[in-house]
Amino acid sequence: MTEVKGSLLLDVVRLIRANKDRDWKKYLNDRDLEIIQSQILPSSWYPLDTYERAELAIYQEIGKGKIENALVWGRFAMDDLVKRVYQNLIEEQDPLLALERFALFRKTLFRSSDPDFQPIEFKQLGPNNARITIKLNHPLELFEVYAHQSMGSFERLVELAGGKDGKVAMVEHDWKGSRPYAVLEISWK
Repeated sequence: MTEVKGSLLLDVVRLIRANKDRDWKKYLNDRDLEIIQSQILPSSWYPLDTYERAELAIYQEIGKGKIENALVWGRFAMDDLVKRVYQNLIEEQDPLLALERFALFRKTLFRSSDPDFQPIEFKQLGPNNARITIKLNHPLELFEVYAHQSMGSFERLVELAGGKDGKVAMVEHDWKGSRPYAVLEISWK
C-alpha cells in the first residue's frame, strides 16, 4: 500500500470542493468522496489511489482531457505549494538547490510498503541542468498526465528560484509498464 501526505492532497481537494457543479462521482468512489469532504490534515497520510483518482477527475473535468492543461496545473500547484507550505524550497535564488531540495522533499510525501519504491531521483548534470526521474510502483492510466504535470512544476520551480529561460524535456519514459517512469532533463540560464 502506498500513501500520500495531506499536503499533496490539499490542492486537489480544494479544486474539487470549489467545483460542486461537476459530476465527481463518475471518477471517485464513496470512500474517495468521504475523504475529500473530510478535514485534510497536511501531515496526515491518505490513500494514493484516492489522490490518483482525484487527479484524473480534475484532468478530465477541469482540464478537459488536454495534456497542455496538465503543464499549467503543474505550474499552479508548484506556486501554491511554495507559497503556502514549503517556502524553504526557494530560500536561496539557486535553481539547482531548489530542485535538489524538492527531490528530497518529494520523497517525504509518499510512504509505501514496497521497500524498492523511490518516487523521485535527482542527478545534477552541470551547473545549469539536472535530471529528475519520477516513477511509481504500480501501473497508472494517468501517468503520462502526471509526468507532464511534473514538467510544469519543475519549470515553475526553476523560475521561482531565479532561473531564466527554464526548459524541461522528457528524454525517456514508459507510461504503460508495471512501474511507469519518466526521465526529465531540466536546464536554465
